[in-house]
Amino acid sequence: MGILDDMGRLMDAAAKNPRPGLSESIAMAADAAEQAAQFRDAAAGVSGATAGAPGFNPFQNAAAYNAAVRGSGTVTAIVDTGQRFGDTPIYDISLTVTIDGREPYDVVHRQMIAAAALGNWQPGKVTTLRVDPADPTKVMLG
Repeated sequence: MGILDDMGRLMDAAAKNPRPGLSESIAMAADAAEQAAQFRDAAAGVSGATAGAPGFNPFQNAAAYNAAVRGSGTVTAIVDTGQRFGDTPIYDISLTVTIDGREPYDVVHRQMIAAAALGNWQPGKVTTLRVDPADPTKVMLG
C-alpha cells in the first residue's frame, strides 16, 4: 500500500507543478546553453580550470579522471570571482597540491560552490583530487 500512496503523492505534486509549454522549454534550454558556454569561457582563463578534462563530454572526462594521478589539495585561499552560473557563485580556490614523488606545489582551481558547501572550502581544509599527468597544474576534484 505504501508504494501506491507514494505514487498518488507524486501525481498530486506533478499536478501542482505543470510543465512549461514548448516555447518556454526552448527558451529555458537556450538560457542553460548560454550559461554553460559562459562557464566554459570563464573557466578557460584559469590554470587548472578545465580540471584536466578535455571538455564537457562525460566519456572524455571519465577517461581523464581514470588516467589522472591521485593526490590531495589543501585550500590556502578562496576568492569569489563575481561570476555566477545561475545563482551559484564561482570561486578561484588556491590549493597546495600533494602527490607522491613530487614536492608540494600551488595551483588555482575555478569551482562553482553552493552556499551550503562553502564551509568545506575554507583555508586549511583538505580535499582529494586528481592531477593530469601531462599538465600537473590541471586538477579535478574527487
